[in-house]
Amino acid sequence: MGIWLVFDRDLTAIQPEPPVAQNEPLNPNENRPIETKKPEDRIPGGETIADEGKTDTPKSPPIEQPPLPPAEPVNPDTFDFVKFANRQVTYAGSTWQLESGHHFDSEKDPTWDTAWCYTRRLANTGVEVQVSLVNRPSPTSMPQAPVSSIETLASVGLDDNSARELASRCLWLDEASFAPNDFDMDHKRKEAAAAAEELFVQDGWDAIGNDLPGMPAWNVSLEQCQAQCETDGRCLALTYDKKHAACFMKDNGSILVRNPDAVMAAKGAIKAKLQYSSLVFAKDTVVIGGAYANVRSSYADCVVACAADQRCLGFNFDGPNKMCAMLDSVTSSSPFKGVTSSVKATRS
Repeated sequence: MGIWLVFDRDLTAIQPEPPVAQNEPLNPNENRPIETKKPEDRIPGGETIADEGKTDTPKSPPIEQPPLPPAEPVNPDTFDFVKFANRQVTYAGSTWQLESGHHFDSEKDPTWDTAWCYTRRLANTGVEVQVSLVNRPSPTSMPQAPVSSIETLASVGLDDNSARELASRCLWLDEASFAPNDFDMDHKRKEAAAAAEELFVQDGWDAIGNDLPGMPAWNVSLEQCQAQCETDGRCLALTYDKKHAACFMKDNGSILVRNPDAVMAAKGAIKAKLQYSSLVFAKDTVVIGGAYANVRSSYADCVVACAADQRCLGFNFDGPNKMCAMLDSVTSSSPFKGVTSSVKATRS
């Protein structure tokens, strides 16, 4: 028994192939894409820009770049930072430039940790010196003044009292203000200050020159003269005329001469520089000798000039004409009205 399989075929599903056009040549390479030569990308100088994806030219290994330094902060900090405040003041008839330094651990710190104040001045040696006036160990601690030595202060015309007065005028960033009595001193400085103010007395000696304005003060005792000098910051020495009860306060002292009618007193601050002269004086007397200088002068300046000059062996001071004749040789003397003379005593 056999089975017949019959397939119903849709003749519409089979499409006839399109006929080949007779007018087109049958070329086997006709349908291949036409190759076009791509121009090389070059830059001036012969360098070639490699095409992406090409493998026919070996690539150079990448060049390692050094690491970039870390970027600086927008607001860099500064350590051991100092800010200054300056002020120009007038004191004792002179102009002083006061410089106040304030040290910060960091520029960003809100307040300083230590501060100081100083001034610069031409000393009596002709050299500019820095005079330290105040130290402030912290914003809340007691300020210390003065700082420079007594000798340094004296070289610019100051003592402890005047230095504290000047220190009270320093300008501070925290707007603090201090009176002269607000400053502290260490124990040694207090002892030295007390010694510098203490008067020592020499009877029979006269401190020549350097009188304060308005001197002498009349009709006072020696004790009153001393007390007045001790309370006056300008007074460093005095001569008391016992015969006329007159007090001559002085802002300095250098040359001392013998005078039985006088008492000299000087503060410890200038004691070391006092010079005891051997000049012996005579009134209404002229000394005969060789004069090497004859200048217009005051009596005190004439005494000091001869005492300080080793060449000078004596002098004649013409009071009415205010002339000083200094002598480098002395032979004799004779009476002469209006002339005060002096010769240096020689040891036998």
